[in-house]
Amino acid sequence: MEVHHSHHIPKKLKEYLTEFLMLFAAVTLGFFAENIREHQIEKHREIQYLKNIHLDIQQDLNQIQRVSVYNTIKQNISKDLIELYSRGIQTDLPKFYYLIKTLALRSEFQHSSSGLEQLKNAGGLRLIEDPEILHQIQLVEIRIGRIEALQDFMEQNLLHFRLKTNLILDALTVNEMNNKQLTDQSQKNAIVRRFSMPTSVRPLKLSDDKDINEIVNLALSPVNTTMYINSHLKELKKESMLLDKMLVDKFGDEF
Repeated sequence: MEVHHSHHIPKKLKEYLTEFLMLFAAVTLGFFAENIREHQIEKHREIQYLKNIHLDIQQDLNQIQRVSVYNTIKQNISKDLIELYSRGIQTDLPKFYYLIKTLALRSEFQHSSSGLEQLKNAGGLRLIEDPEILHQIQLVEIRIGRIEALQDFMEQNLLHFRLKTNLILDALTVNEMNNKQLTDQSQKNAIVRRFSMPTSVRPLKLSDDKDINEIVNLALSPVNTTMYINSHLKELKKESMLLDKMLVDKFGDEF
């Protein structure tokens, strides 16, 4: 029986080249498609993170206003302490108690950083393509760092001040003032007017000139820091508003 063997006709070089080019094109197009898809995903993430930063800025601006007003009121209260000290604290001891207790309070700027933290955790600021926006974010971060450093310094001074008040103020009078303080922070002026003026007070536990001079100085030191804080808060407000404008102008339609 005669067997016929099929003969394999070799492909021409042109056919091999065509197949290679088609395969190369398919792989290349797939690569580009994947890159485009990843870029679109990163772009969406960038916009979402910047939207969160935009929302954080709104909270920061409210914080800036609140703390700036508080610090200004506290600075005015410190002037009352100086005026009382100049004429002698014994001329109005209830007011001295009130001023010392009030100046021991403080209000701090608390940066809303959820958007920026999300951005950093997702791969860093490299996701932000606009160099001007990136630069402005960095300026805001530097300013906030300075404010937080000043607040830490103020907190240390307040600690020394409060320790001295424990030695000078009478515990029964302090306890009476604490029991009558406003604890509902929603009440008008509750933050800066937490303590009311006591109607009667017991004598100070330490009342010589040296101790009184020391506690007045300790009261004034944190207040002095609030002036620097307010100066930086003013600049932070400008920088934050500029950053917010840049974000809204570029991405506002997508927020």
